[in-house]
Order: sequence, then structure tokens, then C-alpha cells
Amino acid sequence: MFIGSLDAWDAAVADVTSRSRVCVLATAAAFRGPREAIEQIRELLGPRDVSVVGVSAVDRASANDPSVVAELAASDLVVLCDGAPLHARSVWRHSSLGEALVRANLLCVGATGSVLGATMIDPRGGAPTTGLGLFADVVLSVPTSAPQSKRTRELLAHETLVELGPHAAVAYDGHWSVLDDRDLMVTRAGVDGDLRLGDGQ
Repeated sequence: MFIGSLDAWDAAVADVTSRSRVCVLATAAAFRGPREAIEQIRELLGPRDVSVVGVSAVDRASANDPSVVAELAASDLVVLCDGAPLHARSVWRHSSLGEALVRANLLCVGATGSVLGATMIDPRGGAPTTGLGLFADVVLSVPTSAPQSKRTRELLAHETLVELGPHAAVAYDGHWSVLDDRDLMVTRAGVDGDLRLGDGQ
């Protein structure tokens, strides 16, 4: 699983050149335009010899559609478009599509990666809430205002908070690794921390 922004795209796709099938899932882009989000990713993947399938899946009905789940299951890589993480969570949680994401090889763009942990951050106020549970102990977020970020750090007393700026990129395969530490802030119990302290177990 890769988590980062489009600015960190080169690190994300370094090992994707030989992939034969990529599914671009635009659930989180429901309000900014799923089609545009899919085309943006398609253009970035354009030079590579891959087959790209776009899936909007912006509501609960499509999240439980067997044909949508089959598209994910048949793909070597699933790209989760950036957008509204709370909407993505409401669509994916307790759905067939959410269950398929657990088994998929994921590349998460922007704030959408925050949905995947046991705990996610509500972007409206910085408080922790329930995520999909693909990993524990580490909470992913994107930078916000200084007061909101401070509040989030104080509320997360026992988890490692990873704030991913425009260039930061991390990966998770049962253990965490940092691919690009620019704009990366890691804290635990409100003080500077180390991503290795949160192993996702």
C-alpha cells in the first residue's frame, strides 16, 4: 500500500511499470467529479503499458454491486483518488467494495489514505473517528491549520500520527516505510515520534 500525493507520484509508480491492469476508484472524488479524477490518473499512467479501468462507485448501491467488486478483484493495482475522505468512508464501510479493498494492492492519493486505518481524522474538526481498519496504531492525515493539528495530536494519546504534506510518501506492507520524508510530520502523544513506533499490528 502506497500513500502520498500526486506530487509524490513518481515514487508511487516506480514499480508499477509492468502492471497489466490498474483500477482507478473515484469514490472520494464524488463532489469534484469522478470522471475528471479518473482521467487525471489515466493521463499520469499513460506512458506505461498498462490497462486502466475507471470505477466511480460514489454510492452504497455501487459499493455492493458485484460487477464493481469484480473490477477491483481483477486488478493488479487499485488507485484511490483524492477528494472527500468522509464520503469515501461512508460508501466503503461495511460494504462488499470495502471488503475488496482489504485484499487489494492500493495506491492512495492524498487524504483518501486516511480512511484506511482503524482510526481516521475527521477533516471538519480534527477529532479521531472510526476508519476501515486495514491497519492500527498509525493514523494518517494531511496538514491542516496549526490549532486543528495541535488538537488532533492532543486527542491521539496512544497512536502515531503521520501528517503527509505535498511531497511526503509512505508505504505499508505489514510494516511501515518512508519513501519521501519531505513535508512529513510524525508525532506520538503530541511529541515528535518515529513511524517505526507504529507497526500497524
